[in-house]
Amino acid sequence: MGLHFMFKGYKTKKIKIKGKYYRLWIANNDRKRRLGLSGIKKLPPRTGMLFCYNSDVHNSFTMKNTRIPLTIIFLDNNMDIVDIHKVPAFYKLPIISKKPYRFVIEI
Repeated sequence: MGLHFMFKGYKTKKIKIKGKYYRLWIANNDRKRRLGLSGIKKLPPRTGMLFCYNSDVHNSFTMKNTRIPLTIIFLDNNMDIVDIHKVPAFYKLPIISKKPYRFVIEI
């Protein structure tokens, strides 16, 4: 399944991370956040997903169905980094931020 088909209807946002621009699909509802990048076999360079929440949360993430390794960046309401995790594919333990967050970037 192609990425354009998988993420049809998703808005995207360009965000600069460590001097490089990334195109991120926006996961702004429960269905999109649950799916995340779990169906991806290969992530194109400088692409990823931005998870958006309406208020601060402290949920855990899981990679048990994700086929690719990811860097997960937890951000507060000001888009300041609160925690970062580099996670291998199919990692089964919960990934938890040290602090509550409002946004998460997976690249």
